[in-house]
Parts: sequence; C-alpha cells; structure tokens
Amino acid sequence: MIFMGQEKIFRFAIMGAGGIAEKFCDAVNRLENMEVIAVASKSLDRASRFAKKNNVAQAYDSYEEMLKDADPDGVYIATTPNYHFELTMLCLDYKKPVLCEKAMMVNGEEARLVFQRSKELGVFVMEGMWSRFLPHNKIAKQWLDEGKIGNVELAEINIGFQAGNDPKNRFNNPDLAGGAATDITVYCFELMTYFLDRPVKDIHTYMIQSETGVDKTEQISILYDNCIANMHASIAAKLNDEAVFYGTEGKIVVPLVHYGQECSLYRDREEPVHFTDQTENGFIYEIQEMVDCVKRGEVESKVTPHEMTIRCATMFDQLMGRKG
Repeated sequence: MIFMGQEKIFRFAIMGAGGIAEKFCDAVNRLENMEVIAVASKSLDRASRFAKKNNVAQAYDSYEEMLKDADPDGVYIATTPNYHFELTMLCLDYKKPVLCEKAMMVNGEEARLVFQRSKELGVFVMEGMWSRFLPHNKIAKQWLDEGKIGNVELAEINIGFQAGNDPKNRFNNPDLAGGAATDITVYCFELMTYFLDRPVKDIHTYMIQSETGVDKTEQISILYDNCIANMHASIAAKLNDEAVFYGTEGKIVVPLVHYGQECSLYRDREEPVHFTDQTENGFIYEIQEMVDCVKRGEVESKVTPHEMTIRCATMFDQLMGRKG
C-alpha cells in the first residue's frame, strides 16, 4: 500500500478484462483510498484496451508477471470460473489477498484446497458474493431474524433467463465451466443460506442437462427444522427472479434478489412496509469489506466466509452427481 497523507491507498490488480471487471473498476472509483493499478488478460491487446478505457495504468498478458511487477495489495479475479482455482492459487503463491468472482470454485475439493492454503499462509480470500451485502437483502434478513413474519415455513428463490443456443458462449460452454450452477444457482444457494442461517438437515438436487453438456435447469431443496427452502435456476427459461419467505404471520418479498434495490414486508392485518435503496453500483460493499478485512489482518469475511463457498461447491458436486 502507498500513503496519501495519513491514509493508505489500497492498490488493486484485476485478472480478466471483461464487462464484470469494468463494473469493478467503476466501484473502486466510487470508494476512498483505493485504486486499480493493473489489469491482465491472456491477450495484451484486450488488456491494453481495457486499461485505456478504464484509466488503469498498467496492462499485461501474463497474470504472474502482473503479480511480480505491479505488486498489488489485492487481486480481483474476473475470469470465467474454469480459471478461478488456478489463479487463486497463483495469487496465494505470491501472498496476495483475493476477491474472486462467483462461482468461485466449481467443486468441493478445489474450495477446500484454496481455503486450507489461505489459512496456512494467513492470506485473505473471499468469494465475490456481492448480493449478500446489498442493503435490501440486509433489511430482508433483519426482518427474518427479528421474527417479523413469525416462523418461516416455506422459502423460495427463483432466478432464470434465456442464454441462447450458441454452444461457444460462456453459459453453454463446458470448457469454461458454463451452466446454470456457476452463473445463477450460486446466487440462489448462497443467498438462501444467508437469509436462513441455520442448521441444514438435508439437501436434494435435481438437474436437467443441455445439449452441450452443461446444466441448464435445476432445483435445489433444503430441509431445515420446520422449514423447507426451494431454489430454481435456469439458463433456458425466464423465471421471476425473486425471493419469497412465507411465515406464520406474513411474508417477505425480495424482487430481483441478486441485484435489486427493494424488499417488502407483509404482516397479517397491517399495512405493508416497503424498503428501497438507491445504490448505483452494488460492488462497493464487497470491495470495502475485503479492504477492511485485509487491513485488520483477517483471512476471511464474516459475511461471506470460506464455509459459504465450500458448502456451495460441495452442493455442485451433489448436483452434478460427483463424489465430493
């Protein structure tokens, strides 16, 4: 880190030069005492164009060379999921804190190895499940924790869109770890276990495979004590993209749960309560969380802990019929 007056400037480097990395740059620019100093891609031309467009000083065609030369304080991994394990381990080799895009790991073994290494080295690592930090989701969780709708009997999260039929796009390409699980089911599962943070009795998974071999539509069911949580995700069909929690005294509805700005509380015989947030770039919260944790010398976030990613990646194993 470099100093500006009495404040340390946290310097990020980015691995991957796609659209999600641009959103990350915009978020960093909205925060104080942070900057993006370097970007790397397999293509130097792509990295250079990204750097010019987003006012990033250095561009590289080697991820390792960037780590050695730019010497960042932290790294944001914005590649497709098939590279996440390799690049996270590379960052750990150089003892660089990591914020990695979701889905961070595609199987339980990778997740366990990464976080074991993180703890051994004392280096911070976090999956970028930014939706857990969004104000509307924090409010909905607060209502649930406060018992505003009594005992939660049934919960559901549905997220789905049509990714098209191009076998080479990142959603349909198995070589890029495509499929619904790594793109949107990860939201369903990691948000449900955020809202309902309680012991799990059982998990059942169901999956339909596409012609390219990726998972295109799935259902995940979690059995809690006195509550059933169902999640549906699809890259083949449009779903209503919302979370609903049904309780003995009302319900909570969260539209666009993974990126929205609203939630509503409906209690029996009372006027509804509506919450609306005006955040322009929701990435700011996870970035601030990472920087704060690194400055405190922590290896994981309490909001998006290592166990969250391990549980989700292990669920992927069950979904795909793999032995975790």
